[in-house]
Amino acid sequence: MTTPTMAEFLNANTGLFDDLPINLPSLMEGETLYSWCARYHRLSGNAMTGHSYAQLFGTHRPSLKHDFPKNLSELCKRTRSCLGTPEALALERTLLGYYAPFISSPRYQRALEALCDLRMTEPKHLLGLMASRVGASHPLKACPKCIQHDLDELGFSRWLMEHQWPSVWICRRHDTPLRHLVGHSQPRQLRDWTLPEDHSSGEWEHLPRLRAASIEKLARIASISASIAQISVAFDDERLRIAYRQAAQDRGWAAFDGSLRTLVMMRHLTAGYRELATIPAFNFLADADQNDAGVIGLLTRRFPGLHHPVKHAVLIAFLFDSVEHFIDTYRTAAQEKISNGADTVVGNCREALRRLVEFEKWSVSRAAKATGIPLCQACRWLESIGVPYNHRPRMLSDQTKEQLRSMLIAGDDYGQIAERTGLKKSLIRAFAASNKALRDVWRVRRFECLRDRHRAHALELFNTMRGVSITALKSVRGNGLMWLERHDRAWLTKTIPTL
Repeated sequence: MTTPTMAEFLNANTGLFDDLPINLPSLMEGETLYSWCARYHRLSGNAMTGHSYAQLFGTHRPSLKHDFPKNLSELCKRTRSCLGTPEALALERTLLGYYAPFISSPRYQRALEALCDLRMTEPKHLLGLMASRVGASHPLKACPKCIQHDLDELGFSRWLMEHQWPSVWICRRHDTPLRHLVGHSQPRQLRDWTLPEDHSSGEWEHLPRLRAASIEKLARIASISASIAQISVAFDDERLRIAYRQAAQDRGWAAFDGSLRTLVMMRHLTAGYRELATIPAFNFLADADQNDAGVIGLLTRRFPGLHHPVKHAVLIAFLFDSVEHFIDTYRTAAQEKISNGADTVVGNCREALRRLVEFEKWSVSRAAKATGIPLCQACRWLESIGVPYNHRPRMLSDQTKEQLRSMLIAGDDYGQIAERTGLKKSLIRAFAASNKALRDVWRVRRFECLRDRHRAHALELFNTMRGVSITALKSVRGNGLMWLERHDRAWLTKTIPTL
């Protein structure tokens, strides 16, 4: 007996469920749509996965992806909506529900339409995953204890929805790190439908060995992700920004004028979370530069665009004591409250500074220390309102000079050096200018640091956005390609011969 062609199979199964009672497997709690389809294929007796796909989706085109399946409207029509509506399936059984709280309503509608229709734009492009620095790959993940439990209780295993979320790498039920399929074992569209039990031990990749503190942070991030999914809130970008800034102020990471000490915050974040950078989806933590505000600057400043939920989950875990603390802060976030409070504090500090310097004849450094105003800002403000004060030369100790030399030789930025030493950038710049050889060494090393950072970023773009034109890559924020064209064109030309 010969296997029917796909066209013959489609014609023979035009009304597959029309005259028969629907006899389909039930969707299990927390199960992905991909997992259900794999179970259906196993129970159907079809020799080819394409036949099962044609029965469910009405076409042999391989577009049932494990993360963002398409043609859901046709699936619901053919199954008489016994699995739910197309939107319910998209939100509860695909990764759209994970991204939905952090995207605008119009973008959500376009992404939903892309999942419901076979011919719409790729959902990953609509969600901005290609340029997120997190990546658009979603490796299938599973907990070994969950697999064994399902086999014992149900007779089959499942792909669980929560385990597929990019920020979840710990099974909350068993407190066990998840394992994920290696690249060559990852199903590509409809080449195969598999369940966790179908894969041998050699096809799984385990997380790198992590400290207990890092495992605890992963568990906390997983809990945050699950809580946000249960709340089903559509977050507003501006209110999120205000909530993050409020939490940073509460932790003492704000200057007297309300501005955030983002570099200090980034150093604390890097110290506590950098080990997670070895895990897929958290690689952006490895990109943190000591002179770059990184994810903190991205989410606490007015940077328009799509920001990956993984970044939000990390920042929430970093800034807030609990999900409830975050939600309460978000709900009460108001720009007027933060800005007006900061303006009042600034006004009081400046008046106190002026009184101490102009009428009580304190030195600027003493008055600045008493009022909590940085010395350089105190000098600038006094000069702007015409309050006279005596300038005293700043003497550098031998230890400070040696520290400055070592940091300049390392190629550290003036702003970074000022942050770590407490000196004004003008003084650091003058110190470097007084020694031509030292300044030249700093310039060379600084160039090398910038070059290496831009090269690494460019290589990441090329790997994660294959097939995208150079013009499109240049539109990615912070891409660095223009810098490389100006300063490192030979390397760029060698890396991209078509430039």
